[in-house]
Amino acid sequence: MHGLHRLKMRSGQGGFTLAEILVAVSVISVGLIAVSAGFGFGVDGVEAGRQQSTAVFLAEQQIEQAKDLAARLPNLAAVTTANLPATEAYGTITGASKYRRTTTITANPGGATGARVDVSVFYKPVTGRGVLTTERTVSLSIFLANR
Repeated sequence: MHGLHRLKMRSGQGGFTLAEILVAVSVISVGLIAVSAGFGFGVDGVEAGRQQSTAVFLAEQQIEQAKDLAARLPNLAAVTTANLPATEAYGTITGASKYRRTTTITANPGGATGARVDVSVFYKPVTGRGVLTTERTVSLSIFLANR
């Protein structure tokens, strides 16, 4: 064995003790648990933002439809619950089955010449723990004047 050197282990340099390994594993485990919990909260936050953005989009969509109807006929004649349904249940909004929407049309609020349109979109938040039973709401309003 020419050219090979043998390493001699000196007393006290034999590596980590079992107690040191257990402490290190414990510390790493606590850190990984904290990271995984933080990741779960992050995913829930992203999903909550996506759901709220969808609800805002659905409310804005109804407001835009009300503005389009207001431009069609004089004196807001087309802004009716026949054209803007008062209630759309879960599963009835195209492409958004997990949302429901209500539209309220108030003619001549406060004696003004026009109508107020209030749109509310409801949804049950989905989290990492499942679907919550409490609904969340996004509401938008617009005042349309007679022309």
